[in-house]
Amino acid sequence: MPTTLSKSILEIDDLQGISPNFEQIKIIAQETAQKIETLIFSKDKNTFKVLTTNNFPEWLKALLKNLEDKGYKYEVFYTSSQWFAYAMSWYDDMEGIAIQKRKSDSEQKKAAGKGAIAMIQKIYEQRDAMEPGDFIMEFIRLAFQTWASDLHFQSQEDGVIVRIRIDGVLQELLEFTHADFRKYLQKIKFISGTKMNIDYLPQDGRFVFEATDVNGLERKIDVRVNFMPGVGSESTVLRFLDPTRGITTFEKIGFSERTYNILKRNIQKNTGITVFTWPTGSWKTTTLYTILGYLNDGKRKIITLEDPIEYEIKWIQQSQINYGKWYTYEVGLKSILRHDPDIILIWETRSKETAEIAINAALTGHLVFTTLHTNSAIESIPRLSSMEIKPYMLAPALNLIVAQRLVRRICPRCGTKRDADYWEQAEIKDIIKKITDIDSKLILPFDGKVPAIVGCDECNGSWYKGRMAIIETFEITDDLRKMIVDGKIGVDLYAKARENWFLTIQEDGIIKMLQGETTLDELRRVL
Repeated sequence: MPTTLSKSILEIDDLQGISPNFEQIKIIAQETAQKIETLIFSKDKNTFKVLTTNNFPEWLKALLKNLEDKGYKYEVFYTSSQWFAYAMSWYDDMEGIAIQKRKSDSEQKKAAGKGAIAMIQKIYEQRDAMEPGDFIMEFIRLAFQTWASDLHFQSQEDGVIVRIRIDGVLQELLEFTHADFRKYLQKIKFISGTKMNIDYLPQDGRFVFEATDVNGLERKIDVRVNFMPGVGSESTVLRFLDPTRGITTFEKIGFSERTYNILKRNIQKNTGITVFTWPTGSWKTTTLYTILGYLNDGKRKIITLEDPIEYEIKWIQQSQINYGKWYTYEVGLKSILRHDPDIILIWETRSKETAEIAINAALTGHLVFTTLHTNSAIESIPRLSSMEIKPYMLAPALNLIVAQRLVRRICPRCGTKRDADYWEQAEIKDIIKKITDIDSKLILPFDGKVPAIVGCDECNGSWYKGRMAIIETFEITDDLRKMIVDGKIGVDLYAKARENWFLTIQEDGIIKMLQGETTLDELRRVL
């Protein structure tokens, strides 16, 4: 706020009532101000406020002329040398505040997890004192450092609710008024490269910012943004694309030794197609990029068709679909085959034409990966059949179908065990029997207890920390191929798969629960 003074000669009481603007104080260095007994303590619009003893009039005259030459106005206030000494203490106050701000900025920069959530609340309360652009960028950075996968601004009739998704579960943070949020919305639109005057149609954008990742390293984070018309203002979702999460290990994803060995022997083939099926938010990107990383030895040409390209990978030829420019999967696939690839990734098979081209590529010397949206691995067969893919082409092309869901991991610090109730014991024993009937080599000890959770500071009271995949791998054997050609793609196909040691995604989840990695409640939530 501007300092208001009604007289030009100031006593100690007047000086003690001044709240100096430390940005203006910095204009004259402390040593210089002490020497010429003159300083600038405030600025009101285009007018600087100058305090002086007038003991060095030549210096004062030079300062005022300099301000005039730069187009500024000024007001001069006079005081004694005795009271000017008090005003010089403002420099010490300024340095103290600067030190505190640097400490606060450092804490804010390093804030993570629960600390980042607390810091979000702190800057939210101080938002009126911050520039809208500075506030929203700091808000976004801290949201990422809670280890959220995405940040939601959900527009409702009475305001905009802010939520973050951590380990697949949304948590509400706070709420903006519509008027408040519109200021920040314009900043997000500007940096994400979307049209700021369009609020009646959905828009997609992207931008990059710097943050501290989960390993404590400063890095650039890509953000994918979607704006959707809502009530009062636009609903906005920001998805964080941290490169450190893009390629990991199969073990960290959740592949057991059994499922990894099945995957490995199929992705090491030279031809055929592997299909992945999962709902949105099941680590499609992580699993596919990890496979590409495994295969990316520089000796084979790998081409991808993606929508969008989330992480750039050295040595891999990546191409982004653009429906607005008529660059579809079908167009891209036809072009890919002229580039002599060894391995092809098609981000999603949506149409008969895409499926036909992909399967033809798999039958003509290419290793192909693609995704479908079905509820289980086996359901991918009738799904592809419904696209009118000929069984005699589908059967020889298929190598493997993988289904995947995400469950939260038990917090390693507060995880414990409890006695399973009668119905839980019956359910677990029944599934264990089915698993061991399929594969007698699997040893699954069950002592009547199941993992339980308590909640602690490390998991922010959520009981869980991190996620992993539960997986089913449906490997296509010769007898299964014969059944597909014969059109036996229902119950008979499932029965034959069980004879070939196929375990369901639920059974993989129970195995991981018995190993103390997740809970029954979490499996039920997901499945």
